[in-house]
Amino acid sequence: MDWTILLTAISAIGAASAAGAAAWQAWETRKQVTQSRKQDEIARAQFLQARYDDARPVLIIVSSPQSIAVQQGNESYLDWNQQPPVIEVCNVGNGPALNVRSVIYGPEAEAFAVTGSSPMSDGFIWQYLSDEKQKEAREKHWFHWATDVVSRGEQRKLQYALAGRFSLIKFSEANKSIESKNHEHKYTFNAPKQPLSSPNSGEPWYICRVTMTYQDIFHRKHTSIYDLAFQQRWQVVALIDDIRNDLGDLLG
Repeated sequence: MDWTILLTAISAIGAASAAGAAAWQAWETRKQVTQSRKQDEIARAQFLQARYDDARPVLIIVSSPQSIAVQQGNESYLDWNQQPPVIEVCNVGNGPALNVRSVIYGPEAEAFAVTGSSPMSDGFIWQYLSDEKQKEAREKHWFHWATDVVSRGEQRKLQYALAGRFSLIKFSEANKSIESKNHEHKYTFNAPKQPLSSPNSGEPWYICRVTMTYQDIFHRKHTSIYDLAFQQRWQVVALIDDIRNDLGDLLG
C-alpha cells in the first residue's frame, strides 16, 4: 500500500472537514448577528413606541353640539350666515398637542325635500342639488388655524372663521382627506352624503364633519374626527395616531 497516497487523502479529508466546520461556524455567527440585530431593532422600536405613547396627545370635543350653527326651524342643515362656531376641546392624551388646526365641512351631498305627487315621505320628494351647486356647497367650510398648544388635561376653545373666496385656507379636491400612514384608513373632510329620505326616517343623517390635526413633541401627526348627526349628537369617527399629512401639509 502506498502510505503517501493514503496520508494525502486523509489530510485532504481533514482539510475539507475543517473548511466545512469553519463555513458552518461563519454561517452560525452571521445568523446570530442577524438575529441580534433584529432583536435590537425590535427593542428599539418598542422603546420608541413607548416614548411616543407617553407623549401622544388626544383631542376630544367637549362642547355642546349646539355650538354648531344650524338653520332655525330646519336643524338638518348648517347655517353659514351665522357667526362661525367656537368649539371647546380637551386634551385627554399624555402629552401636549402642538400646531392644532381644524376644519368643519358639510356633507358630501345635501338632500332637500320638494313637494310632489309622490306618496313617498309624506308627500315630499327628496333630491340633491345640481352638480354645480352641490360642488359649491361641498367647498364651504369653517377653519381654525391659530392654537399653538393644548397641554395635557387642558381645555381650550377653538375659534373658527369662514373661508371666503379669497381665503388662503383652501384645499384641492385631491387633498380633502386624512389618511393613516399604513394606508388602511382614509377620511374625507366632508361628512357622508345625506340619504334621500326624511331625517326622521332612521337612516344616518349627518350635518357636518369636524376634522382636527395636531402634532406631538416628536413632530408626529395625529387627528381627531367627529361627525355631527341629526338631532345634534356628536359621533366619534376616528382618533388616529401618526397620520401621513396634517391639515397644514394639505393646503393648496
